[in-house]
Amino acid sequence: MLSVGILCGGLATRLRPMTETVPKALIEIAGKPFICHQLDYLARQGISRVVLCVGYLGEMIRDVVGQGASWGLQVSYSFDGPALLGTGGAIKKALPLLGKEFFVFYGDSYLPIEFRKVEEAFMSKENLGLMTILKNKNQWDKSNVIYQKNILVEYNKSINKPEMQYIDYGLGILKASIFDQYSNEDSFDISRVYNQLSLVGQLQGYEVYERFYEIGSHQGISDTEQYLLKIGNTMEYAKLHLSEAIEIIKQLDCDAIEKMADILQGVKKDGGRIFFLGVGGSAGNCSHAVNDFRKIVGIESYAPTDNVSELTARTNDEGWATIFVEWLKISKLNAKDCLFIFSVGGGNLEKNISPNLVEALIFGKSVGAKIIGVVGRDGGYTAKVADACSIIPTVNAETITPHSEAFQAVVWHLLVSHPKLKANQTKWESSVK
Repeated sequence: MLSVGILCGGLATRLRPMTETVPKALIEIAGKPFICHQLDYLARQGISRVVLCVGYLGEMIRDVVGQGASWGLQVSYSFDGPALLGTGGAIKKALPLLGKEFFVFYGDSYLPIEFRKVEEAFMSKENLGLMTILKNKNQWDKSNVIYQKNILVEYNKSINKPEMQYIDYGLGILKASIFDQYSNEDSFDISRVYNQLSLVGQLQGYEVYERFYEIGSHQGISDTEQYLLKIGNTMEYAKLHLSEAIEIIKQLDCDAIEKMADILQGVKKDGGRIFFLGVGGSAGNCSHAVNDFRKIVGIESYAPTDNVSELTARTNDEGWATIFVEWLKISKLNAKDCLFIFSVGGGNLEKNISPNLVEALIFGKSVGAKIIGVVGRDGGYTAKVADACSIIPTVNAETITPHSEAFQAVVWHLLVSHPKLKANQTKWESSVK
């Protein structure tokens, strides 16, 4: 999808003294800085690249957001410099980071809207810009758009006209070429750009029907906080969770999964075995995967966690860190075999995260066993040493574990269904033919 420019460099004078020492983007709303709510939503929408146009106290925003890794985003910064450039000048300066066409919205807005549909609408025509609009009738602010017969006739923030029944919703798409007429030193408002585009028939209107939320006023802050608390505690979560799953599927590395299939095909040809290793919920996935690879693929497969007696005895007598490696030694793990790791973190000795997986991987490498894995986050130690690894993309830092464990099942079911591996038909598929 297109990159997103967020305008968050203003002085926020209406909210002083609240914003004298804290930029508006960092005002705490519903338990966390407002910019975090915006980035959460962008990540769920499938956005990957964000440019923050910052000015006043912009360094504080950068300290909180960083490079966007917590949201699975790539976040860049464009600073106004010594003099504030206005919203239009800020976008002009950020163009090298934004690309030829991009979304843009304000740093004090929360917009319940599907970005992909807006982008598709823009791409279906040949306008220089798009403005999302809401039939407002001066309800939340002064209406500023004339929209008739699905055509945006005029946008004007300065002059109110009786025909203006709509308001700028806050999200737009612009082509970079629009800004060629402005110099890098110009300070101007983006409303000027939208106005000029509307007057020459180059501003496409996209009507939305759900109100926007903003934190530019004290009443706006109250409304926005109530809304964010509400969607965090209602069935809206199902929609958000599933939208995250959709984005994960789109970002999965198919080449890595194909490489896993090739490795497993080789293991089967050589008469090797698969040892599935995982703890917690991933251990449950290991048990299921053992069944599928034995029954459908025809590869001898095991999961040490299926033997609770031995597992608990080794934990009691030898310690947690060595439960897998000692099991593998007794099983005579060798170069024909494969270790298949299911894990959220992938193992990290320094942080004492799944040290039993790390010890098993070290041993596996020492005997030449193949290593593959399905892991979350950055993949940890598994990703570093694996011959092939599917890393489940992070689209929301707060749901890494459920998505990682859910997609372990997605990937292994893909593998046992793969033409390179599937040897036996499952009963349901055979019964419907």
